[in-house]
Amino acid sequence: MANSSLQVIGVVLSLAAGFCTILAVILPEWRKNDPTNEVIETVIRHQGIFLKCVSFPTGLYQCDGYDSLILGLPQKIQVARGLGLTAVAFLFFALVLSIFGMECTRCMEGSNRTKTRVALVGAIFWILSALSIGIAVSFYAHGVQEEFALADAVANQLGQDNVGNTYVFGTSLFLGWGAMVAGILGGAVMLCGSFYVEEEEEEYWNKGPVGKGVRRMQNSFRQSYRAVRGRVDRNAEYV
Repeated sequence: MANSSLQVIGVVLSLAAGFCTILAVILPEWRKNDPTNEVIETVIRHQGIFLKCVSFPTGLYQCDGYDSLILGLPQKIQVARGLGLTAVAFLFFALVLSIFGMECTRCMEGSNRTKTRVALVGAIFWILSALSIGIAVSFYAHGVQEEFALADAVANQLGQDNVGNTYVFGTSLFLGWGAMVAGILGGAVMLCGSFYVEEEEEEYWNKGPVGKGVRRMQNSFRQSYRAVRGRVDRNAEYV
């Protein structure tokens, strides 16, 4: 039997990670411009993997999508978009499998071993989702850091503080890193709580109706074997 408490703790952590993952994917906050030393410092440009927006000091928020779905986009957006959608897909499979495999649910009650195996697979999907969003935001952050370093190097060569139009990390990157940590931790806790305990299987075979029936068959075969062996031994002594 699995540890229901550990499974619940793992799923709660993983659900929190899943919520952060979905927010990170849909929000246009993967990077934002650094308004320092720009002409209009109150205009903030936000960019995500699906939308790019501009916020004005009046409270107006204007957004626009990218012109292409995959082809023609920068590499960091292509990779982040693919891994982000993969993470969301893994979330769906992990949630469904966890519902069927958790000890506290009534699904698949007839087979404890199969139920725990389903829970183990669900925990693995939680971890895969966390790794996917973690790699996505890390790869994107690396691209933002390289562009910022390049702009800083150009500014130093020109003898300026900066060249303007530089970008820094957005909120979605931090949400993705938080989702990665919580998702891996939650998946690991659920894994620990989903291993089948062999002693309970022995108790099932000793006290359950199936186990009693199997033992009756075993005793019947033993008695038949002893009877046949006794006849063979007597025949051998007679010869």
